[in-house]
Amino acid sequence: MASLHSHPSRLRGPRGAALLVALLGVASCKGVEIMGTAGAPRGGSVLTGGGGAGGGSVATALIGKWARIVVLQGGDGSVHESRTEWEFRSDGSATRRVTAWNVTDGVYDTIVANARWSTAGSTLTIAWLSPATGGFTLDWRVDGNVLTIGPDQFARVR
Repeated sequence: MASLHSHPSRLRGPRGAALLVALLGVASCKGVEIMGTAGAPRGGSVLTGGGGAGGGSVATALIGKWARIVVLQGGDGSVHESRTEWEFRSDGSATRRVTAWNVTDGVYDTIVANARWSTAGSTLTIAWLSPATGGFTLDWRVDGNVLTIGPDQFARVR
């Protein structure tokens, strides 16, 4: 799959019109930004950590709702969008919602998973709750209204 930015000529015709409508709808959502997959976050001070050593603390900088939207165009001209939303709560609970859309065909699927989260310095640990299993640990940081978890950036949803 190629990024939309690398093939602007493919955005003409009915598929281009459908994509434009979809992107305008996404961009009009208050407080939601379309985040790219490259580039440094802008503005604000950098916050990492939030508790003492030893793990298990909850960093207040993470609390809130965050979204990441990636739009791709397939070799056949079809347009796909992936939206990942995180909600981190002060009680250490979290919800991740991933919606995959085939914008061209108007078909989507959403998966929701609940988790417990904690931080230790610049490390975020996610432990999935049943029926999911496992979890992960990645570096994190907040720059203004941009949350970076591992290599991925999320915009704060207001």
